Amino acid sequence: MKNYMLNVKTPLLAACVLTCTMAAAQDFIRLQGAVGDKANSLFENRLLSWKARGDVFDEAVNAFRTCYDDKHPDTPGSKTRKGYWQGEYWGKAMLSHCAYARYSGDADEIAFIHGKALELVKAFQRPNGYLSTYEDEDNVFGFNWNVWSRKYTTWALLEAHDLTGDKELLDAAARIVDHLVAQLKRLGVPLAKTGYFSGLPSMSILKPVVMLAERTGENRFMDFAREIVADNDRADGRAPNLVANAFSDKPIHMWYPNPQEWAKAYEMMSVVEGLVAFSKATGESRPVEAAKRIFDKLAKNEMNGVCSVGFHDHFVGARAYPNAMSESCDVIHWMRLCRFLYETTRETRYLDSWERAFLNAFMAGVFRGGKWGTHDVRGHGKRHLQGLFEVSMRYHFCCIANDPRGFCDYADLALEKLADDSYNLNFYTDGEYCVGGVRFKVSGNYPVGERVAVRVTSPRAVTIGLRLPGDFSFTLAGASAQKMDAGRLAVSVPAGETVLEMAFDMPARVERWRTDLPQEPSIIHYQQKSFEMVVHNKEMNGFARREPGVRMFKGPLLLAKCMLAGDADKEVFGDLGVDETWNVSLSPRRSTDTWGCWNAVFEKGGVRKTVGVSDYQSAADFDDWQNSFSIWF
Repeated sequence: MKNYMLNVKTPLLAACVLTCTMAAAQDFIRLQGAVGDKANSLFENRLLSWKARGDVFDEAVNAFRTCYDDKHPDTPGSKTRKGYWQGEYWGKAMLSHCAYARYSGDADEIAFIHGKALELVKAFQRPNGYLSTYEDEDNVFGFNWNVWSRKYTTWALLEAHDLTGDKELLDAAARIVDHLVAQLKRLGVPLAKTGYFSGLPSMSILKPVVMLAERTGENRFMDFAREIVADNDRADGRAPNLVANAFSDKPIHMWYPNPQEWAKAYEMMSVVEGLVAFSKATGESRPVEAAKRIFDKLAKNEMNGVCSVGFHDHFVGARAYPNAMSESCDVIHWMRLCRFLYETTRETRYLDSWERAFLNAFMAGVFRGGKWGTHDVRGHGKRHLQGLFEVSMRYHFCCIANDPRGFCDYADLALEKLADDSYNLNFYTDGEYCVGGVRFKVSGNYPVGERVAVRVTSPRAVTIGLRLPGDFSFTLAGASAQKMDAGRLAVSVPAGETVLEMAFDMPARVERWRTDLPQEPSIIHYQQKSFEMVVHNKEMNGFARREPGVRMFKGPLLLAKCMLAGDADKEVFGDLGVDETWNVSLSPRRSTDTWGCWNAVFEKGGVRKTVGVSDYQSAADFDDWQNSFSIWF
């Protein structure tokens, strides 16, 4: 296991940081700058503080004690028995703890994980292996999250086992899956017939089942994984049939009627991640080829205005509609899909998509200060959609529990050491890394700043592959370089210290929101109503757009008009009347409230228009109904 290191200022980690700093030869990863500051605040408030390890974590454990998921009162007048999803939070929280432990190498964090995982198993796993937050283990039908929650618990136990080496945790995960397989056989139903959304939540257990097969070497687990994959490659077309449908010409939202009812984005991408894992484990190419095709369909038809995919956690042809609204869980799992497809194919286009999603939709969904976040980020309006008191929880909702993993995934692949002792630098935000004895110090405040210095200190000559972004460029000084076929610039670095100076060409660019996709009347109404969500945010009444506009980028960074850039509401929400034919320039402004702040000057035919802009993630990464922001110009 790598001994990673985190650059933090909290007393809780001071001893770990000091120890790791003195061990100069050890591997470490530090996110720094604006990204690192936000990550550190989130880690402290959601994982490390006494409250995080006390009230926050204990609430997730309590879901197993109360079994509220199938005891809560049903909706008055409902004819179906609905289940809740409190059971997902323990697994999600533990996965974030595990990700942070790998990131930081914090021995105290690993001890916390070990103790809490054992406590859960000993206190709540039944003799038959069942471990869930539903009192009735056979309550798996209809609007139901029983198997989904077991997925997260199994996955977390496996990652806790990987960190600690405790076979008791591996055995506990195996008993959960063995119980599920026996249960499905006893009930006489396939996995796809459990849960809701065409079985997508339940079938997302595919990834931890593959992980379990790899760690135990037991054929019965891979046999179960094969059943799940086969049930998505059916001749009869039964929904969701992800593998078979991936090879059709239809976009996802046209596979079956009413995509706003069945095409659940977060759960579907979780299953697709399992397809990638299955192909990696077995060598079978068809599932991962299906995953690549699904990625391409999402990029073409579901890319929304904030650089994520889908609309309000559904795939409804989001590219056709101007109201951008992306659940943070969707952003995180879109980034995870980008990651695992990159690792499988080595195609840097997946890193380009990951970077845009991370710097914009993901970062906007994590509140400054790190105590909370959003359920959905909006492209414009008064505030993002909150996740307060979801399923009667005080400290949890689906996305905030996942957010730490978003930062850890990003850090984990910022720098790669390859088998031939070469390195790939994938992201250019500020950070400090040491892998295999080679140190990298990246500075320059990218992408707000346009000049990045990469200081490399190496005991030997190495080759570094610098990612060439897909839609902007850079020039390099400080070393000889050669362009590679895989979207990289290969740089030869001698032993000793070398400073690579990168000058990024990132002038402001205006893009018109174009689409060839037809709009469906039912989806037009659905997305306008869901975007405003006035039952939660009365101040959003009337904010849904009927027409698209133009967006503005600086490199991968989405820009926004906003209150923090000094704009009044009439400027924020009134279109400027510009398009991609206007010349636009940015002049920096000082701001203590935003990562980047500029005056944007548009000029055409002697007409000049000026408006204040900031980076989108700064424009609304807090909750204030008086705030105003918009990505539409």
